[in-house]
Amino acid sequence: MISKPAYMTAASTRSQTPSHVFELPPPQWIEANDVRPLTGQERLALVDALRGLAILGVLVAYTMWNLGSPPAETYGQVDRVLDSVLTTLVDSKFVSIFAFLFGVGTAQQWRRNDSDPAQRTTVHVRRMSFLLVVGLIHAVLLRNGDILAPYAILGFMLLAARTRSNRTLVVAAVVLAVLPYVVQVGMHTLGLTFPDRPSSASEGAAWTRYWKENFEWVRYWYITSPLGWPRILALMVVGVVADRVRLMPRLAEDRRLALRMLLMALPAAAITKVAVVLLPDLWAASRAPLLRGIVLNQTYFLSAWSLAAVYIAAFALLCQRPGWPARLAWLRAVGRMAFTNYLTQALIVVSACLAFELFDTVTPTRGVLFALGVMAIQIPFSVWWLGRFEYGPVEWLWRRATYGAAFATRRRRVSSEG
Repeated sequence: MISKPAYMTAASTRSQTPSHVFELPPPQWIEANDVRPLTGQERLALVDALRGLAILGVLVAYTMWNLGSPPAETYGQVDRVLDSVLTTLVDSKFVSIFAFLFGVGTAQQWRRNDSDPAQRTTVHVRRMSFLLVVGLIHAVLLRNGDILAPYAILGFMLLAARTRSNRTLVVAAVVLAVLPYVVQVGMHTLGLTFPDRPSSASEGAAWTRYWKENFEWVRYWYITSPLGWPRILALMVVGVVADRVRLMPRLAEDRRLALRMLLMALPAAAITKVAVVLLPDLWAASRAPLLRGIVLNQTYFLSAWSLAAVYIAAFALLCQRPGWPARLAWLRAVGRMAFTNYLTQALIVVSACLAFELFDTVTPTRGVLFALGVMAIQIPFSVWWLGRFEYGPVEWLWRRATYGAAFATRRRRVSSEG
């Protein structure tokens, strides 16, 4: 029996681990058959910290590449270095972790309602419906590249994974990862193309002009982006399997497992990154251009997913070191308020860009400074808020919409008992 480390806040019961990973018993580290959200004391510290890391990484990607940049030819040396380094370390890596953790959290919700399939479905539908509504509002008013609404749509599809075996889900994840290329080949064969990117509006007040342009971009993204949604769903499905085999609590307490994952993922990340850099020059654009594009694209995603796995394993090792869980309490707070922080990122950034006319002027250096400025607001606010309340403000609304009046009653009871 392995004793529970100090950094784990959720109860964990270890059983003898079978040799075959797909034969692990159902996870026991969270109480089953309890239709309610987790309290702060029941949450796994590693997952909260990873979610905090992911939401901050998403912020860096947002300020670096989504606000409009001047021509790359005008970049200084620092800008070029930052763009190259952060493209390698950030682009697509943290949003992949976020999608994976979404699958982990969804499977956890199902397990907690396992004794009542009807209730489990109802809770899931309510949860995704709230996410969809908030995501659509967020996309139209603030960030046309919103991920909440797509996650909600994919979350409804993820419900089909609830009763499937782990082996079936692994196969499904592979099929989903390949599906965009099947569609791409089909479109190419039929001569189908995507619409042109929207043009900028030129009239009206700043906010009015922004909303007009933003709506056009939302419409464009919802026509073009679903081609890549199967990849996101694949990561969510992998998250469901990971929760079933207790990957996250095992990584949190098993140094050998985390190290083994790191030593597998790191070479894969390095090799695929080298391939991403060299393949465009080694494979001439005129030779089988469709196949070339597919190979380059998939190599890029393999590189991103491998490095995301490196981050997860390395972070698990870090959190096992004495004293580090306490040092990362601020990151856990950011992760526990990921929904609130994701929404307020765009509110702060868009407001600042409109007020100071920053759109289309954000160099890599300015983007990094912008992200650090937003972090300087969100990190202390998250710590302050969770020092006074059990959930973040949007997280509380999400749970209220998901669990109904019973959650509000329980929340009042917990507060009065505290």
